[in-house]
Amino acid sequence: MLRTETLKELLVELFLRSEKPRSLSDLARAIDVDQTTVMREVNRLLETGVVMEERVGRSRTIAIDHSSPMAGPLQDLVRLAYSAQDAETSDSIASGAAPPAPRPRRRPLPSQRRD
Repeated sequence: MLRTETLKELLVELFLRSEKPRSLSDLARAIDVDQTTVMREVNRLLETGVVMEERVGRSRTIAIDHSSPMAGPLQDLVRLAYSAQDAETSDSIASGAAPPAPRPRRRPLPSQRRD
């Protein structure tokens, strides 16, 4: 539904799992992608004004900018689209069903690919 799977997971982390400010490294760990990938997506969100950043020493913390006119509707969209998906996964695990197979997260760099 969103541009990339990383963007989707980033928005779910920011809107649904914790609305407190998060560091780039914390977000990268939470969604299991490289910090540079998270930084690229965060920079796009900063350009749109959906998130705001604060520098704390050498790190950047990211939080939803609730004063943005897009933050509320985007939060509603993320909640509608992805909280039901998370609930289905939780329900299937609680009922004893096998959890869905994890999808591969990190792709090799072009120089590391073996065709």
